[in-house]
Amino acid sequence: MDIAPFRGLRYNLDLLARRGVENPAVAVTAPPYDVISPAEHRALLAASEYNITALTLGDAPGEISAYEERGEKLREWLRSEILVEDPEPGFYVYEIDYAMPVGGKFERRRFLGLVALGKLCPFSDRIVLPHEQTFPKVVDDRLRLLDATRTHLESIALLYADPAHTIDRVLEGSAAGKAAVEVEAKPGERHALYRIAAPEIVSELQQLFKAQRPIIADGHHRYTMGMRYHAESGAGVPGSEWQIMTFANLYSAGLAILATHRLAKLEGITPAGALELLRERLDEVGDDEANDFRIETATEAVNVRFPAALREGRAGVGATSYALLENVVLGDWLGEHVPEGGVSYYKEGTGEEAALERGEGDVLFRMQPVDREEFQRVVQGGEVYPHKTTYFYPKLWSGLALWRLAEVE
Repeated sequence: MDIAPFRGLRYNLDLLARRGVENPAVAVTAPPYDVISPAEHRALLAASEYNITALTLGDAPGEISAYEERGEKLREWLRSEILVEDPEPGFYVYEIDYAMPVGGKFERRRFLGLVALGKLCPFSDRIVLPHEQTFPKVVDDRLRLLDATRTHLESIALLYADPAHTIDRVLEGSAAGKAAVEVEAKPGERHALYRIAAPEIVSELQQLFKAQRPIIADGHHRYTMGMRYHAESGAGVPGSEWQIMTFANLYSAGLAILATHRLAKLEGITPAGALELLRERLDEVGDDEANDFRIETATEAVNVRFPAALREGRAGVGATSYALLENVVLGDWLGEHVPEGGVSYYKEGTGEEAALERGEGDVLFRMQPVDREEFQRVVQGGEVYPHKTTYFYPKLWSGLALWRLAEVE
């Protein structure tokens, strides 16, 4: 993987403070554009007219704002120095200190990542690897925004495989001193960027990444958009073959991989009937035993594993719990009873139990997080997981550093 330093485009927080923006780092930054509801969007714009969502989503919550208007807004912020470029190119260490719920308690964890430009490579080159499918409409939306702004407004997230933590030790040594920018993104969750400008460290990291084949964690649509933009713009746009990326170690304790549960509606069969059918075909296990998933209805719950015979003859992603649930349980066994669009997806603790109680679905499949080694093996084998399998945490915060397309120095 080729990486390169860049001149970060960052908010001029001192100027915003002088203009009366209270707590400017909080007021202008936001979660990733694709997890923000219209109500959250309105609240962010109310906090500051300069909030990053005015560019990533526009000023009309719930609607697609004109792309050219957002491009002109960005150019005005550049003219008025609301956004300013770093004088010299460099990398950033991205540090997130956050609380993770584990076994009913909260553990403090520390995420470290490297923010750099990454060279765009076709997936067929097997250098940058996807693990999910994309949808053309979403890619087209981000393409039109990049065309209007000529700026990567958010970083995508990729995972490198470094079980020995060699890269992490370099990042650890650089996450010191005064942060270039820091913000309490959520109560008890601190995000900070530390600049790396020393040529010897930049060179060392570039050499270490030559051996990496990173996997996209979040940002498949934006990576695909970048590839398409470069192909369509050709050599006419300097820097179009690069994109701002944040790289983290798949094997770091600071990175959490959370499960994504499935809540299915049923037609032509009762929840009790579906549970009985599944009990006949799956192995029931106790609460203290490892399971593939837990089946919950409004009145019953059972932990189950797939029989070994069911995995025989299957390999790669097809042998994983998520694919077997998708293809066998919700496909072959219950397919005729699950209407189109009848499956909803929930991260742990995001309302799945309440939705089941309200009758928004009939059977909840409470999944286990994907194993890291399995994840690396499947993706490096050239396969992708079913839609909404992985949920990586913490999420990158938007507005900390942007990048205007330019020749890479």
